[in-house]
Amino acid sequence: MPGHGRPGCFNGKELSGLENGVRLGVIGPVWMREPMENCLEMFPSIVPVLRLSDELEDAAAFTEELADSVDALLFSGQLPFMVAKPVLPQGIPAAYIPLKGTGLYQALYKLRMKRPFTSISFDGIAPAYVERVRMELNEDFAYSIFEEKSVLEHAESIEHFHEQHFRNNKVSGAVTSMKIVSERLEAKGIPAVWLRPTAEDITVALERLLLATSQRKQRESQIVFGRIQTESGSHFVSELASEHQVQKRNVQLYRLLLDYAEQLEGYLTAVSESEYMFITNRGTFERVTEGYKNMPILGEVKRKLHLRISMGVGFGRSAIEAGTHARMALFQAREHGEPACFIVREDRTVFGPVEVAPPVTYPLKVTDRRMLEKAEKAGMNAAHLMKMIGLVRRKKANEFTAYELSQLLGVTPRSAHRIILSWLDANIIHIIGTEKLSSRGRPRQVFRLDLREEES
Repeated sequence: MPGHGRPGCFNGKELSGLENGVRLGVIGPVWMREPMENCLEMFPSIVPVLRLSDELEDAAAFTEELADSVDALLFSGQLPFMVAKPVLPQGIPAAYIPLKGTGLYQALYKLRMKRPFTSISFDGIAPAYVERVRMELNEDFAYSIFEEKSVLEHAESIEHFHEQHFRNNKVSGAVTSMKIVSERLEAKGIPAVWLRPTAEDITVALERLLLATSQRKQRESQIVFGRIQTESGSHFVSELASEHQVQKRNVQLYRLLLDYAEQLEGYLTAVSESEYMFITNRGTFERVTEGYKNMPILGEVKRKLHLRISMGVGFGRSAIEAGTHARMALFQAREHGEPACFIVREDRTVFGPVEVAPPVTYPLKVTDRRMLEKAEKAGMNAAHLMKMIGLVRRKKANEFTAYELSQLLGVTPRSAHRIILSWLDANIIHIIGTEKLSSRGRPRQVFRLDLREEES
């Protein structure tokens, strides 16, 4: 693998050399080593890991290799970025050095040194950037741009595009984003310049990526404040035979919550017999909850102790802000009526309810012709039908409310009620009863999806 540079670390630094630095994986061709190292000298907070090769396909392998050891990834251009895109790790900032800015000015200067031009053919650059340069330089040259993406499989088409424009006297020279194309055109006597990033372009890309990485680190270190409440103490005591059993269940609940706090790498404290608080950081909370999709502690408490708990989680840049948001989130969770967790972010947007149980994997293929005909009659598309079947199977109970439907389909409660009316008319669902909220609120109707043939 040419130019791989397996040690890959700038100036011989190992990744552990700067524990507080931003570990940056740099992927690109061998030519960029010198300009990249020169630019990186201006960023002492960056610990670079260079993976350089003239084989474009190596970009994907380098990306997978660095995925678990760097804070961000920087690619030399769009080509290696697109090659690596299918294997880019989630949650890690990744960017490429764009072909614009001083790189374009340099290319035009080099082309003019080869031959005065009145028109140019381009590839790999947007027309807006060419127009901007024309205005800033007060130039009036005409230009043509290759409309397809400048990817390796288009190399021959790109070469043909530039050559035909030159042979037909439509352009005086070419500016190309691909080195191999510029070499082939030059070999044919066609003035061509390889458009590549300059040191200033690299510096700007590093500054932007460093900012994005710093913002991500700051967000991950945000304080997360959680408040947990059990159902009212009077109901809690009335259903138990003795004080000993009350205390025993309190201990069991505390142990479950303590285990959960340990998963969050957080601190748990009991405020009273019916209220608990925990503190952790946002990065850990997002990882444990799989991006706010999984909150099994609610279902675990209900299953093991037959106890309903409500959880409010607040994000904030300070403990006061996070605590205030946790209180607001807890109010939302208690209003929900079921064991639920709501989140209030630092901008006071509300997210919830977080799923109580881990997602269940199952095929969502509807084969019941009778159901499909009913759904079509009611104007219900197949996607909605599959989502409804998924909800029923995930809950392991064929019942749902209008609120659950609105959350599932991502519509307003008013729209959910209109949908329900049309489904009732088509006999897709049936009313099976009502549920009374333990907190304030009107009784909610409970519906059942007609799955008699689907379940048989």
